Amino acid sequence: MRKFLCLGVIVFIAVISAPCAFALDFGTNITIPDLVSSGQKAWWGNREDNEVEPNCVASQSWDMEAFFLKGNTLTAVSGFNPVGGYENTLPGDIFIDVTGDITYGPAANGTGYYNHTVSNSFGYDYVISFSAGTYSVYSLDSDAQVKSVYYAQNQESNAWRYISGGEALEGFQNLSYEYLSGLTDEETGLMGGIHYALSVDLSFLAAGTIFTCHDTMQCGNDNLMGRGTTAPVPEPATIFIFGLGLVGLSSYMRRMK
Repeated sequence: MRKFLCLGVIVFIAVISAPCAFALDFGTNITIPDLVSSGQKAWWGNREDNEVEPNCVASQSWDMEAFFLKGNTLTAVSGFNPVGGYENTLPGDIFIDVTGDITYGPAANGTGYYNHTVSNSFGYDYVISFSAGTYSVYSLDSDAQVKSVYYAQNQESNAWRYISGGEALEGFQNLSYEYLSGLTDEETGLMGGIHYALSVDLSFLAAGTIFTCHDTMQCGNDNLMGRGTTAPVPEPATIFIFGLGLVGLSSYMRRMK
């Protein structure tokens, strides 16, 4: 008995003494290429982690890195601060397409810069708009107004922010988001040394909806694209089996008592 007790103490000490390095479970990485990258320097390439737009500042503080999806929770991870921004450059809103008719990358050129207000000519159907520590969801049409990015060389990063139009979705106004800062490479599985994560709820979309999402910052130095599918409706058989499992567990706990 003493031998097992000593072994248990040793294992416990080893566990609490081990470095606290583990990956956070944000779900599946659904990032897709934004179709624009320089490829002229080692830090740039056909990826989004450690990649910015052509002829832009290449550093972790400006890097939009990855979209993750877990159930109906969408998480954007970046070296750029998605809440506080960086060097007076503000973060943007998350735009969502569900009809497959968006224009992004090179196709989004010629749609304005200097943070002008322009029509939603990009085909996005929803926007998750951030304000004062909360977010609200709006359905969009072609008459909705959005803000373009600042630099002409970055027009492929449009759109930046929601301004007006469309329709506010009932039940999805002034919601709280989850925000994490100071994340490590080990926690995110990404490169760069320090990362932020911003998570929102996509349950305003129908179950099993295929969607494309987009995010950028005020200057358009980098942008992020993702493509995923919202959680499906549980099958009746799955619900039945889950219920049986709960009944069995409850019976077992009663017997143990």
